[in-house]
Amino acid sequence: MEETRFFVCEFCRVRSCISQKGFPRYYLPCSPKVPQDAQLIYLPYWRFKGVRYMCTASSITPRFTDISTLAVADMPPQVPFSLGLRSQAMPMKLIRPDTKGKFFRPLPSAMVLKGKTLGLKQTTRTFQEDIGETFSLIYSPFYIRQQHLVDGVTNQALPIKKSITPDIFDLDRVRPGVETYFIAGICPGCGADLEGSGDSLVLVCRNCDSLWRAREKKLAKIKFSTAAPAHKDDIMLPFWRISANISSINLSSHADLARMANLPLAIPREWEKKPVYFWSPAFKVRPNIFLRLLGQLTSAQLEPPLSQTVEDNLYQPVNLPASEAIQTIRITMASLLKPRKEILEILSRIEVTPQNVSLIFLPFKSSLHDIIHPDLGIGINKKALALSDNL
Repeated sequence: MEETRFFVCEFCRVRSCISQKGFPRYYLPCSPKVPQDAQLIYLPYWRFKGVRYMCTASSITPRFTDISTLAVADMPPQVPFSLGLRSQAMPMKLIRPDTKGKFFRPLPSAMVLKGKTLGLKQTTRTFQEDIGETFSLIYSPFYIRQQHLVDGVTNQALPIKKSITPDIFDLDRVRPGVETYFIAGICPGCGADLEGSGDSLVLVCRNCDSLWRAREKKLAKIKFSTAAPAHKDDIMLPFWRISANISSINLSSHADLARMANLPLAIPREWEKKPVYFWSPAFKVRPNIFLRLLGQLTSAQLEPPLSQTVEDNLYQPVNLPASEAIQTIRITMASLLKPRKEILEILSRIEVTPQNVSLIFLPFKSSLHDIIHPDLGIGINKKALALSDNL
C-alpha cells in the first residue's frame, strides 16, 4: 500500500518504520514475461491523491482526486502522459538501493500538478483546498526491443509513431532508493515495542507514555495531550487544535467566533478574553463526516482537563498531518461564519498564520454502531471509521 509507514514482520514480529526524504517514491513492478536481459528504463510520474474541497457561495463540495502526469520532457509521443488507473489498481513497490534499472530525475516543474486541476472541469468557485493529499513519485518501467518502446508492465510494444533509439533516454539519472530509510519500531526512550497501523504518522509507546514520529533516519518524540476516558472501552480519537492569526477578519476570541457564527446563545463576558481554537480531525474519514467534525468541534471550543499520559484504551491512528489540518481553517470558517456570501469573498484573500498546534486525544464512548463524544453528543459510524484506510 502506498501510504504504508509502519509494519510488523509476519515471521519474526520485528517492527519497522519506513521514512522517506522529501516525498514517497515507488515503482510499478514488471510483467513476469519481461526478458531477464532487458535493460529496464524507469520514467517518473508525479501523482496527486486527495480530497479537493471546492467552496462556493452555495455549498462546500468535496471531490476525490487521483491524477498523475509524466515528469520528464521531450519524450517520444508513444510514452503515456499519465499512469491512468495503474497507480490506483496495481500494487507498488518501494525503491531500494539494489533495485535494478535506470531511474531518471523528474522535472521540478511537474510539481505544478498540485496547484492545477489537470483535466478536472473548471467550475465557478471562491477557493479550494486539498486535504489529506498524498503527493508521490511513481516510476513506470519500459525497455527497448528492436527500436520499439515496450511497456514493462504489460510487456507489450507501444504504438509505433517513430523508431526508438537508446540515446532518446540520455537523461539525468538519479538513485531514489538511497533516500528510503528503514527504522526499527522500538521506542528510543525505553526500548519497548511501538504500536501503530500501517499508515500511522505517530507511533505509541505505552511503556513510557510517549509518542514518536519517523524523521529521515531516526524517530523524534512529539508532544501530545489526552483527555481522560470514563471507560476502558472508550476509543481515543486524535485531533489537531490550532490557534492562528487570521488577516482581514477580527477572529481572535471565543466571543468573536460566537458572534460571527451567529450561535444561538448568550455570549458570556469571559469569552471575550478566551482565545479561539480551530479543531481538525488528525485521522482520515469520509469527507461529509470530516466537514461535520470541523464545524462541531470548532463551535464547541472544548476545554477538557488534559494530561500527558497514554491510556490503556484503543487509539485511533494519526494519519492526517498538522500541515493538512492547518489547511482546513479556511474551510471551517466557510462553513461556520455568517453572512456566508460575504465571508467567502474575503476567505479567498486572507492569510492564515498558525501560532500553536497541539495534538489532543479525546475519548469517544463505544456503542453498537457508533462512537459518541460523551459531552457533545457527536457521533461517528464505526464502519465509516474502519473504511477510512481506503481514503
